[in-house]
Amino acid sequence: MIRQVRVELRRSNAPTMAVLLLIIGILGAASMYSFWQGQWLRLGYVHSSGMFLLMPLSLAGGAVLGRRDRRTRADELMNSTGRPRWQRALPAMTALGVAVAAAHLLVLAGAGAVVTFDGAYLGVRGLAGPLTDVLVLVGAAWVGVAVGRLWSSPLLPPLLAAAGLVAQEGTAMLGGPGSTSRLSNASLMISWPPDTPWETLSDRLLLSRLALGVGLVLAGLLLAAGRSWPVRAGALASLAGGVAGLLLIGVPGPTGIWQLDPDARRFVCADGTPQVCVTAVNAHLLPEITPEARRGLKALAKLPDAPARAVEVRLDTVGSNDSEQWHRPKPAPGTVQFLLEVDPDTGRAADVAERIALGGGTMWSGCGRSGDDIAPAIAAAWLLDAETVRLWDSWTGYRYADEQQEEIRDGVRQLRALPEPEQLRRITALRDAAARCEPDLMPALTGRAAP
Repeated sequence: MIRQVRVELRRSNAPTMAVLLLIIGILGAASMYSFWQGQWLRLGYVHSSGMFLLMPLSLAGGAVLGRRDRRTRADELMNSTGRPRWQRALPAMTALGVAVAAAHLLVLAGAGAVVTFDGAYLGVRGLAGPLTDVLVLVGAAWVGVAVGRLWSSPLLPPLLAAAGLVAQEGTAMLGGPGSTSRLSNASLMISWPPDTPWETLSDRLLLSRLALGVGLVLAGLLLAAGRSWPVRAGALASLAGGVAGLLLIGVPGPTGIWQLDPDARRFVCADGTPQVCVTAVNAHLLPEITPEARRGLKALAKLPDAPARAVEVRLDTVGSNDSEQWHRPKPAPGTVQFLLEVDPDTGRAADVAERIALGGGTMWSGCGRSGDDIAPAIAAAWLLDAETVRLWDSWTGYRYADEQQEEIRDGVRQLRALPEPEQLRRITALRDAAARCEPDLMPALTGRAAP
């Protein structure tokens, strides 16, 4: 058996399929590198979303292999032997299955090595999605082999690939954009990206893909094993069961696709004081973040009742890609929170000290988004002894809007023209107003607020 598989690995299209899937997988991961760099669980999202293309390609590759036996009449020769049909079919199918599985896992291993090189978080949970997807790829390839042995037309491979794409996208479109219909589960492209780096593929999503993979594998094996109608009926039932599992087990929307990984979300703290903590998925950034966070805490120490601990803000539930939600979690007493995002251009955390100092440490204090960027930025620049601070936006990165920067600089100059006790009083008043969730903070900074 092993010798036969080795022969098939050389003479079949298995090496070609492996190279093709490897190239497409690498290109897909590389094109999304700025999204997942250093993030193991986000890499899983990118890797699993590629199944939208890889599954139809596996179907087509299997059909090419199935056509070979039908076209060369090798199946007639094998049928003349006394060995069971499944034993004659298994070596070629095994070779193709090994090839597509190895290609998919090699992409994961290469990207995982990049994450490891960065010293980032690696969790066993992140392997669940890729391992489940391997079963889907192998099953799709085997179904393609079985169909290719039934119909040897040269049009079959491209038709199967097109059918795989159309079946995913067409069925998902029937549910409508943003629909909660389970028809949207037909697409292996994950429509809702993770909102936090500690979100992992949910158990329901994994089970739905596992059901599809098992259904495809059984259908391929049964179609290759015999020609009787009961066997073929069993193959069709397995295929239908797998598709039904994909559609019915999964739940559309972010709460159905994602769940929190407690180990990835736990806090990891730097040595020394004042204490600085980040989530485990961002622990590799802790050496870079700690000095900046402590600089921010030192700036806040100018104010009365200043916090003595800084932690990364984290959501208690699955995110919904809404920026407002990040301003809702309340910090523990004596703690200031900061939002940790990585600048995709540099791979470095964006302005931790400035984020801590914004609004006197109240930008992520549980009050929601006030909409006032200028007054908190003026307070941060004053606390940090700077002329201005840069305003970071999740979509565009640093925003160097001239009017905003000039307004911040003017506010800082006017504030520093006052006596030092008055400067401190106004910054403290702004912080207290923000802590009370007041939407307009500029009156506290300019002295127009009611005493």
